[in-house]
Amino acid sequence: MIGKEDTKIISVSELNNYIKLLFDNTPTLRNIALHGEISNYNGVNRSGHIYFSLKDDKSVIKAVMFKYDTFSLSFTPKDGDNVIVYGNVSSYAPSGTYQIIVKKIELFGQGELLLKKQQLIAKLEKAGYFDEKHKLPLPNYPKSIAIITGKNSAACVDIVTNINRRYPLVDITVFYSLVQGNDAPKDLIKNLKNAIKSQPDIIIIGRGGGSLEDLSAFDDEDLVNEIYNCKIPIISAVGHEINRSICDFVADKYVSTPTGAAEAAVPYKIDLLENLATTKDLLNSIVNRKIGDFENQLSLLKSNPNLQNINHIYEQLSTKLLNTKKEINTIVTNKFINFQNNLSNYKNLLSALNPNNLLNKGYSIVFKTDVIVKSTKNVNEYDDLKIKVADGTIFVKVKEK
Repeated sequence: MIGKEDTKIISVSELNNYIKLLFDNTPTLRNIALHGEISNYNGVNRSGHIYFSLKDDKSVIKAVMFKYDTFSLSFTPKDGDNVIVYGNVSSYAPSGTYQIIVKKIELFGQGELLLKKQQLIAKLEKAGYFDEKHKLPLPNYPKSIAIITGKNSAACVDIVTNINRRYPLVDITVFYSLVQGNDAPKDLIKNLKNAIKSQPDIIIIGRGGGSLEDLSAFDDEDLVNEIYNCKIPIISAVGHEINRSICDFVADKYVSTPTGAAEAAVPYKIDLLENLATTKDLLNSIVNRKIGDFENQLSLLKSNPNLQNINHIYEQLSTKLLNTKKEINTIVTNKFINFQNNLSNYKNLLSALNPNNLLNKGYSIVFKTDVIVKSTKNVNEYDDLKIKVADGTIFVKVKEK
């Protein structure tokens, strides 16, 4: 039996604080992964914290997730969820109870999915699938849009409603597809190919948010390849900022919500009307300024003294032109008369020098072997000569010289 003199008396607070110290400094209870089922979940309290229990078929432990850690949640927890929680086991000194302080929660089985996703992301990133140089620009004013999403889904309603509200000029075609489950990737690929055949200006593929498992169809490598090789700009609106799908990374444009997809795909009609009004005002200003410039130029022309006497200038120029014409005609006429006179003189001269005219006057020409005899020295006795007269030729022989 332990005597009172051997017993150390401590307070309840000291004991609970000591137990908390043991919990907080035991490595085995730090950074653990605990598998169990959520129960007693009451949602987020006023402070933003989450309190629940984690149980298996034999035991239960209290759990708390503080506000700043809840931002990492990719789904909304509920009773019955089979999960893995990550955190530290600690004691709450005021009540002497222990609990796990949760840093992260994921649905059971997501660990393997996350690992496969991370490996595929690393592979595709190395291959350049996410490079900006491969991404196509979105047209400013699309005429047609194809939407691939779940049938009767809130995402579909959001996208269609917001596109029609923002830009009712565009034609919308919806290709309803499975967006969750084992058959979803193949169905998404089929609908993407059908959408491409319709040749829209933009394709939107998406769904509402969900857990990693819910969104796993959009992490399928075959679907990612189809999006990467598509020649039509694709907007991906899958999941949200916390849990982006691989389709989000490879698409030409990523948005975190269906409403964001509509905003990225089409302009807002009100903005267009405002731009048109601004452009109209600018054009009116330019036109009015040009008109003012022309009016100033016209005013200067009207005040020009030369232009004020334009009729007088015209008459002067007309008179000058007429006089010039007369001068040209006189010069040409004189030149022509001179030419005719010269031509007549040359004609008379040629006529006077014509040998035939001389022969008609009684003159003759003596030839010796077709050479004109100009001197007695050119002939000898007994030479045969030709004497050309007006009406013919006489052949003679020299008897005496």
